[in-house]
Amino acid sequence: MIDFIQVTKRFGAQEVLRDVTFRINAGERVGLVGPNGAGKSTIFNLLCGETEVDGGDIALPKHVRLGYLHQQLNPHAVDQSLLGYTENSIPELKTIPAEIHALESRIGSMSSEEKERSLRRIGELQHTFEHLGGYDMRARAEAALGGLGFHEAEFGRPFASFSGGWQMRAELARTLIANPDLLMLDEPSNYLDLPAVEWLQKFLRGYEGTMLLISHDRYLLRSLATVTLEIAGGHAVRYQGGYDYYLKERVARMEHQLAAKRNQDRERERIESFVRRFRAKSTKASQVQSRIKQLEKMETIEAPTTAPNLSRIRLADPPHSGHEIIRLENAGFTYDQKRWIYKGLSLNISRGEKVALVGYNGMGKTTLLRTLAGQLEPVEGKRVLGHKVVIGYQSQDFAETMPPEKSAFHIVKEANPAASDAQVRGLLGGFGFSGDYVDKKCEVLSGGEKIRLAFARLFIDPPNFLLLDEPTTHLDINGREALESALKEYKGALCVVSHDVTFVRQIAEHIVAIDDSGVSRFPGGYDYYLEKQEERNLKPETGNVKTALAQDAVKSTPGAKGKDARKVRAQQREAEKVLRKIEGQIDTLTKEQTVLTEEMMSRRDADFAAINTRLAEIQKRIQQLESEWETTVEELGECG
Repeated sequence: MIDFIQVTKRFGAQEVLRDVTFRINAGERVGLVGPNGAGKSTIFNLLCGETEVDGGDIALPKHVRLGYLHQQLNPHAVDQSLLGYTENSIPELKTIPAEIHALESRIGSMSSEEKERSLRRIGELQHTFEHLGGYDMRARAEAALGGLGFHEAEFGRPFASFSGGWQMRAELARTLIANPDLLMLDEPSNYLDLPAVEWLQKFLRGYEGTMLLISHDRYLLRSLATVTLEIAGGHAVRYQGGYDYYLKERVARMEHQLAAKRNQDRERERIESFVRRFRAKSTKASQVQSRIKQLEKMETIEAPTTAPNLSRIRLADPPHSGHEIIRLENAGFTYDQKRWIYKGLSLNISRGEKVALVGYNGMGKTTLLRTLAGQLEPVEGKRVLGHKVVIGYQSQDFAETMPPEKSAFHIVKEANPAASDAQVRGLLGGFGFSGDYVDKKCEVLSGGEKIRLAFARLFIDPPNFLLLDEPTTHLDINGREALESALKEYKGALCVVSHDVTFVRQIAEHIVAIDDSGVSRFPGGYDYYLEKQEERNLKPETGNVKTALAQDAVKSTPGAKGKDARKVRAQQREAEKVLRKIEGQIDTLTKEQTVLTEEMMSRRDADFAAINTRLAEIQKRIQQLESEWETTVEELGECG
């Protein structure tokens, strides 16, 4: 177990942690949450000895193996191949074979007693090597690199030849396959795309050690953390449950703390009033002194730390446009005339549609987004913008496009010089910049403030087609939820690239997936996309997945005899008829769905409104049928 005992840590005049006490038990999965700068990473640095406490003590078990992924890249070596760097994650796996070899080379000249000791030592070393995973380390490294998006052909490339983001992925793989006793991950999804986040989540669910996770990714927190540790205002509060439990209990705790604070304030005021009233009366001297001592002994209840309110992201209604927002016709793009990012692509986005581009980094999501935004022109084919479409594009490096020396007011004003000062100030107020805050320089703004300012700059001339590239990267959880809420209410068309699973799940109504096979559109949200991906992955091996599951249910039915057996067989035959009927209906609807989707993507004169309405009806009916199918399979498995 890990104990923080009255730990205090200062950086200059700032007291980041103040008398912090908490315990983490072996095997727990702890999510560390709190605002940026609250001290979450400081706790990691204290645990691994990279910084020292200013007061208090930290107790760690002896011989515990630590694995720590920093937010910033800190490679241990750069003169190795990608695979070589990744698999060399445990130093002992290099020294153990060397020691075994040295012992074996000398064993012939040893005395019987020395030989016995050496053989015993060799056995211990071999056991340790096996326990640390030395025999399958390369296979684990290859699996981890593949899961995080590397191609097998890249394994032999020099580690130093990769970009910083891909080096961070290799660093993550290296940390994971070391299988430490205590795994500390600081924002592990920062440099990942959606497929890699999904792989990471599955990998970590199988991890059996103690895990500490700092993340603004609610998907990872919800699916992995069983305990939540909130760091805020210099204090740490442990919640004996996962992220959703924490959200609920935090509200109850804050209400209780506020009530206790109010009661104490009233009691303190009552006592102080008594002291002021009777201090000068000698007959009340002893009672006054008693009250003064009572005040001195009273432990101050602090007001609860509340999260910053970032809910003030209000997006203006978009100007009217035609039904078709944008259309790509047989479009292709390449940077070097050799490798095509996409080719022969036909894609439509209609008014009000919310689309997410998903796929591994390097597959062309940002390139496609920039093409849609008009930042790049297709090398072949064409891009057709709809009637009265106003584009609002925000790139990943939006912060770098805002002059650091200029104020929030001037940055927004320069985006639309025709806007009046009152309009600019009113708009900034809607994004949380009021009063003197409009004069704050960009260079002193936090990540959340910068993204709100970037949106204010976009909406001084309101767009009806919003394109956002990784908009949540600089936001904490409160900021992400505020942006989510604003975009869900936004009435214009939206196309977004994001690695935040929860954000995409909440926002996107359509998915455009980019992979080695090309660009595919899925007329449903993120869960629908995952479902179709799983079906596609299973299909070559299992054929009809539903039929296979139904057959499994029949096979697992307990045996029966005589009349009971005939009754069971009759029930099974009836259930199988129902299953075949449902599967036929699903197949028919799926085919219609495919035809409509292709029609929507390929025909310029298609009735997009009618097609979208029908696709929504089909998706709803398929979900109903699948629910009926699952119920029937359960009944089939219970027959007899």
